[in-house]
Amino acid sequence: MAFGIVRLYSSLEPQKLIDVTNEHLDKNNRKNAYIGRSITRPNMFILGSRYENLEEKEDQDNENRTAGLVSKIGGGEFRDISLIKVVNSNSEGKGLNSNSYLALFGGENSNIKKTTELSKKIISIDGQSFLDEGITMFQTVLITGIPMNRTFIWHGINSYETANKFINEGLDAFHSEEAKKIIPEVLPLWTTKNRGIFKTIRNMG
Repeated sequence: MAFGIVRLYSSLEPQKLIDVTNEHLDKNNRKNAYIGRSITRPNMFILGSRYENLEEKEDQDNENRTAGLVSKIGGGEFRDISLIKVVNSNSEGKGLNSNSYLALFGGENSNIKKTTELSKKIISIDGQSFLDEGITMFQTVLITGIPMNRTFIWHGINSYETANKFINEGLDAFHSEEAKKIIPEVLPLWTTKNRGIFKTIRNMG
């Protein structure tokens, strides 16, 4: 089963990070990397990688070290690095393949099992209608991380128009009445709530 690594990175030279990383990924024909840039803090990036197995990860880690990638991106700080897996999705592993923006919500959670069950219900109800609107959505849980009791809901948004609607009207503008009945039950399970919106610099695929 595939897994991912998500890195939250604060860059001292954002454009250098973008240029060097994209060049490296293109040179090595990488299709498994996502880069998103915060729309409110343009030095903050989410760097995601998807791996089919540990061998693939180790091979790519070796390529990165051989190229001296970290030393070339201009300096900065990894604020968080977590190993994750997808537990619910409306897009069959393609949630980060064709987005203009990424909205990420989540944090520490008091009952991840229940949250996962309720999120599965919401996605089963609204998953197709979200795709029809140009929005992928999936949930991730941590395999490693500090703290471990965190889970996140990802929304990949395919256009400026949909992103503007998302910002101005919120998710209620997209959810069905049936799903809206479940949301008040699941939201309180997050004991900390964080949201970020990122402009996509590089999609997977």
